[in-house]
Amino acid sequence: MMILPVTTLALLSTLTVAPVSETTKPSLTSTPAVANILPADTPIVGLINTKGESWAKLNRFQLFKTAFTTASAFLPTTTFSFDYAKDIESWLGDQVVFAFMPKVGSTTATIDSSFLLVAPIKDDTRLQPFLEKLKTDTPQVTVRQYKGITILEMKEPEVPPLQNTLPSLEMKKPEVAPRRNTPPSLELRNRELAPRTKALPSAVRKLKPSSEAELKPNSLTRKRSFAIATFPGYVVAGITAQPIEQLIDASQANNTLAQNPQFQQTFQQSKSDNVLFTIYENLANFVPLINDIYKDPSLSIPIFGDNKIDLEELKEYASVDGFVSLQPEGLRLQINAQRPVIKSKQNKDNTKKAETILDRMPGATYSAFTGRNLNLQWQQLAKGFSSEPQLKDYLEKFRDFFRSSTGLDFDKDILGWMDGDYGFFSFPTKGGLFKFVSPDFNLGIGLAVQTTNRAAADTTLNKLNEFIQSFLAGGVVVNTHDIKGQSVTSWDIGGDSSQSLLAYSWVNDNTVVVTTGFGAIADLVPQPYILLPTTYNFKNATNSLPYPNHGYFYVNMGSFLSWVYGFMPSVFNNEYFQPYKQVLGSVYSISATTSTTTEREQFDILLVLAPTRNK
Repeated sequence: MMILPVTTLALLSTLTVAPVSETTKPSLTSTPAVANILPADTPIVGLINTKGESWAKLNRFQLFKTAFTTASAFLPTTTFSFDYAKDIESWLGDQVVFAFMPKVGSTTATIDSSFLLVAPIKDDTRLQPFLEKLKTDTPQVTVRQYKGITILEMKEPEVPPLQNTLPSLEMKKPEVAPRRNTPPSLELRNRELAPRTKALPSAVRKLKPSSEAELKPNSLTRKRSFAIATFPGYVVAGITAQPIEQLIDASQANNTLAQNPQFQQTFQQSKSDNVLFTIYENLANFVPLINDIYKDPSLSIPIFGDNKIDLEELKEYASVDGFVSLQPEGLRLQINAQRPVIKSKQNKDNTKKAETILDRMPGATYSAFTGRNLNLQWQQLAKGFSSEPQLKDYLEKFRDFFRSSTGLDFDKDILGWMDGDYGFFSFPTKGGLFKFVSPDFNLGIGLAVQTTNRAAADTTLNKLNEFIQSFLAGGVVVNTHDIKGQSVTSWDIGGDSSQSLLAYSWVNDNTVVVTTGFGAIADLVPQPYILLPTTYNFKNATNSLPYPNHGYFYVNMGSFLSWVYGFMPSVFNNEYFQPYKQVLGSVYSISATTSTTTEREQFDILLVLAPTRNK
């Protein structure tokens, strides 16, 4: 399917506005203009902040300054240009909106029949000169009325089918004298490729579809179209007139988004000038719509194939919303799965609590992933796998292989006792297993786990000690060492702790730390010299995220990139990679978390960005 870009629809939608008096314009202070015409059961709504000053704030971050500078180098210099503040922002409302209209009965919904773009207008007088030009310059314009609303339908000329271009490959290539400055090696390469190019059409002709069912409509043979309608205070554009007519019908029913408490909750959060983009999904209507769209035979790339989203599995949620917003630290993405609106008197506990697992990680940690009750999470994951026959088969084969190889039950012996907080992390160290890869590898990987059943954990660790010694036939000796009064168990090659494969230590009665070798764990017991939660980078990356939560994902981009560049200097010191280093270096950290309240499930991710550097 060939669809006009949304930006094209946005521009064209602004060219058809008839004069509207100030008294008829909807207020943008309490609710967005579109909420007064979009139906209450609209499946999906996207709100794009159009305030220039909001987007200008991105320039204070080096990442976006670099991106804007790079993008401007590729923009044509001789085409139409405009001053956004003067030519666009002066008349455009605070939020441009895209939406999909709900399914109608048993009819199959498509993008063409559902998609709308809505542009609120603050000052329509600036747009009038464009209206007649649009009608004059655009071919095949139809102007008609639908229930008192003017609709303009425009169609572009039909594009020739793509199939007619294949035989042209057999045309004889014109003889062109080579340029004098063409490198000899390139001329030779061209001569080598010539015979292969001539053989291509015959090979292409042999490729035939196995059945008519495999043939899909060629999107390039369809006529591209769009439609625009004038409403009081804004204009609406669609790929076809069908969703516009549906919108007109719905607006006259007086049951709009303005009366939907779930959307109002989303809109209140979107009103901040720091929110650049907002999306709202009404799940009860979004799921049937998207299941229909996935079946559209004219879509060239099906996303989920024949699978459908099961609305029953999402019944505890009423809607999903998301926000992209600016913070002093950088850029934030937040996604919420909202439960039905209820009145709750629950007091939210936002007090920062001690994170004992994070306290087991050094300040220079490259990356960390923390959570709680790994055993329960694995059970839930395994249950999900079991619902798919092929995944269930893979899972059973893995369990059987692990049991036959080690004599241990993966679910019971390995994960069964991991019922407390846990954390996987990578960190800089000069010792440990990875020094066998390279003396300069300087990487350690650790796992810290809390348990309420230390006896079961000790039983598993002892079994693993016996297994490794038996498997390597005496090549590894399990030794006990002392580090500052802390007992450490190490798998030493030939009994030498400087050649250790794995080491672990009970740092308190219910917490065990496991690392890649004795040299690595030596940096962590009894505890790291500098704790990760006390560092500026980690605080800056997580302080604005919700707490309590289910754990963190965290990457210290500075230390991680330093390790990568140091490990492979010949690759990353190349002059062609320098621009990418500048972009990557402008991201200080990446952090994410999930959290749960009685009202919603929430996911947050934060990019902490470097400020713009003054030259």
